[in-house]
Amino acid sequence: MKLTEVRITTTNESEEAVSNLLITAGAQGIQLDDQLPGDQVAVITYVTEDINLAVFIKQVEEGLSHFTEYGLNAGVATIETRPVDEQWTTEWEQYYHAERITRYLTVVPNWEDYQPAQTDQKVIRLDPGMAFGTGTHPTTKMSLQALETTLRGEETLFDVGTGSGVLSIGARLLGAKSIRAWDNDPVAVEAAQKNLAMNLGMEDIQVSQNSLLTGIDGTADVIVANMLAEVLLPLIPQVPTHLRNHGHLILAGIYVDQLPKIQAQLAEQQLMAEQIMTVGNWRAVIATQKGQ
Repeated sequence: MKLTEVRITTTNESEEAVSNLLITAGAQGIQLDDQLPGDQVAVITYVTEDINLAVFIKQVEEGLSHFTEYGLNAGVATIETRPVDEQWTTEWEQYYHAERITRYLTVVPNWEDYQPAQTDQKVIRLDPGMAFGTGTHPTTKMSLQALETTLRGEETLFDVGTGSGVLSIGARLLGAKSIRAWDNDPVAVEAAQKNLAMNLGMEDIQVSQNSLLTGIDGTADVIVANMLAEVLLPLIPQVPTHLRNHGHLILAGIYVDQLPKIQAQLAEQQLMAEQIMTVGNWRAVIATQKGQ
C-alpha cells in the first residue's frame, strides 16, 4: 500500500483543530511532533493511495483558511508532503505504547499485550490509527483526571463531542452507571463505537450523531465535553436544563486565551468554576451550578 505523509506545521493552539480537519478530509490517524521551537507543533498524517492527494490538500487548505473565523491562530501553517514505504504500519505500532494517564487509568493501544502492574489500575484500549485521538493529548488527560476527581460511582453521564469515545470508556471504568455519548461527525461516532467494542463492559453505552445537546432529553450527574472553545461556548447555555442538582460540568479543549470567554459564559448561566486545570497552554474547568 502506497502512502503519502502530510505534515502541517502550526501552533499549539490550533493543533487539535488541524487534527480534526485532517481526519474529516480522510486521513488515517494522527501523529504529533511537539519538539519544535517556540509555540509550534507538527501534525502528521498518512494518506492512502485511494484518496486523491491534490483534492485532500485543497480541502485542508480550505479548512485552514477559516480558522481565524473561529478565533484560532494557525500561524503560517505550512503543508509538506513526502511518500513513505510499506513499513509505515509497523512503524505506527512502534510509535505508541501504554501510557498511564491518571492514578487509575492507563491508555493502551489495542495491539499491545499489557498487564496492569497494580490491582487498582484500569485499562482503556484504543486504536490509535483510528480517527480522533490516542487518549494522550493534554486536553484528554485533563478530562480523564477531572472524571477521576468527580465520579464516585453509579452516576449518569453525558459525553458531548465524544470523538474517540475515550472519555466514555474512562467514565465507565471509574464507575459511571449510565452513559450517553454524541458527536456531530459520523466518522467520530463510528470510531467511538469501534473503540468501545474493544473494552469489556461498554455494551450499553449509547453513541449517536447529534449537535451538542440540541434535542436531547434527560439529565445527568456529570456532563463532559472536550472540544475547542468556540464549540463549548454554544454548549454552555444548554447545560443548566440537563445538569442535575449537585452535578458537575467538565469542559476541556480550552486554549489559555479563550478561558475568559468560557468563564464569562459560565457565569451568565449561573455556573461556577470550582477548579481550573492547567497543562501547558491548555485549560480545563470543573463547574457546578451556583448555590449548590
